[in-house]
Amino acid sequence: MKVPEEPLLFARTGVLSGWWESGLCLMCRREGVPVIWLGPVIHGARHAPFYSCETCTGWLVRYVGTHDHDAPPPAPPSSPAPVGELGLRYVVAALGVLTVAGAVGSLWLAFSGRPP
Repeated sequence: MKVPEEPLLFARTGVLSGWWESGLCLMCRREGVPVIWLGPVIHGARHAPFYSCETCTGWLVRYVGTHDHDAPPPAPPSSPAPVGELGLRYVVAALGVLTVAGAVGSLWLAFSGRPP
């Protein structure tokens, strides 16, 4: 556990109460403001502490409070994919088929007993 260099402040605000310290708010990037640790931010195999100032913490509390966790996921767009994107999909699929066909042909020649 890290021992703080400066004293922590237990504060009670309209948003939440807890131990606040002076530091960098991860959301608004202000430095030297009272921040509270809200938990770790995890991405892949890495993690970092998530500190937030009162303003940003209030925004997060309102966002989480109004977020509908039971809402169905948004429907995919009904319009077809752009022509360029479809063309790229066909090219990638064709290259994959040709690669597999080439590998099968090479194996057939290698094991059929015919000279190359």
